[in-house]
Amino acid sequence: MSGLPTPVESFTSPHKVDYTFVAGTGRSAFLRGLKRRRLLARRCPACDRVYLPAPEFCSRCLAELCAPFELGGTGVVKTFCVVNFPFPGQMIDPPYLVAYIQVDGADTTLMHLVRDVEPADVHIGLRVEPVWCAEEDLDTSMNSIRYYRPVAGGSDA
Repeated sequence: MSGLPTPVESFTSPHKVDYTFVAGTGRSAFLRGLKRRRLLARRCPACDRVYLPAPEFCSRCLAELCAPFELGGTGVVKTFCVVNFPFPGQMIDPPYLVAYIQVDGADTTLMHLVRDVEPADVHIGLRVEPVWCAEEDLDTSMNSIRYYRPVAGGSDA
């Protein structure tokens, strides 16, 4: 017998944390674009880095970013995770895929669901496209994109 206590696996807490997230000028433009099915990026005038979603200032050189411009939405899976186990508060039944997606024309990635594909068929470099919500369900959140799916007939990057 090791004498070690039994690890705590779960606990119930009466605590609740309320918080407010302020998107800022740069990300607010991105979020408003989602409500119109538009992915709005911004470019750094100093180092040419393209952010999606964009902050107000470049994280590399601290220059104020240029005006928003639209990207098409298709991109590639840069890395991904297959979620196989349920956990408290989960909204989707496993298994499901979450990926970092680099939208064509952007230097940064978005994290989102990948669906309409078997987990075994997902790989780094898979070309994907967004599946948008119905018009009446669009809002100023990433929920406006239901998920990404493989591009039909598309080749890998």
